[in-house]
Amino acid sequence: MAKTIGGSPRKVALNLATIGDLSAGQSRAVIDAAIRAAVRDTEDRGSDKKKRKVTIELELGKVGESVTATVRAKTTLPPYQTEPTVGAITPDGKGGFGVEFNPNAPGNPDQKTFDDDDGDDQGNG
Repeated sequence: MAKTIGGSPRKVALNLATIGDLSAGQSRAVIDAAIRAAVRDTEDRGSDKKKRKVTIELELGKVGESVTATVRAKTTLPPYQTEPTVGAITPDGKGGFGVEFNPNAPGNPDQKTFDDDDGDDQGNG
């Protein structure tokens, strides 16, 4: 809300220094939140060497003789992803094919592993 001095509303020019004051300071909070998210992800997963982006958008619109200003901030993060798992293409018995993999050896579907004593290699036994 604009402050008043001597009964007149306090007005400031819209520029880079005052964008954070739009919407009674909400725009500063929105921009800061986007920056914090990008920094947090950089700290958490930054060893992937991929860039994080913060995009700040200022949208201006005309309403009668006035102008509206809306601020949006967006964080673009690299997708979360796993290391690849190697699978073997196998016939499915119906004329098609499927893929089989070893959940205990993601790099080799044919890797021999020690299974549970009861023969249940799903860990349900």
